[in-house]
Amino acid sequence: MESERLARLWFEAGRDTDFPRRLKELLHPEIVVALKSEGDWLHGADAVAEFLDRRAHSPIYEETDELYHPLDEDRVVVEGRLRWMEEEERTLRDDGAIWALEFREGLLYRSIAVRSVAEAEAVLAVNRSPG
Repeated sequence: MESERLARLWFEAGRDTDFPRRLKELLHPEIVVALKSEGDWLHGADAVAEFLDRRAHSPIYEETDELYHPLDEDRVVVEGRLRWMEEEERTLRDDGAIWALEFREGLLYRSIAVRSVAEAEAVLAVNRSPG
């Protein structure tokens, strides 16, 4: 499905050495992102781009994709892992992660970190954006 193809493209871009630039090219101008590691919401491509720039200077920050559950052409649930360094405690974190992703016009429109596949499916069903 198209949603899985776009999600794979997103995660592939995140592994690129020039990931901030590559990922910014894939952002919808009205993107909304919920960050698991920080518990924050980012609204708009500028806010997400700023986060990507900060992430580029982090000693460790990796998102790994493992399983894809496409719901339709625009929405997909991705299971994977999130690995990062907590700066205050200098602790390496490695947690399971699940993302509810929605694409619009071939660009990432919404990314919400959730606790389960069922929660991701529910979030994407309830918050279905008008096309």
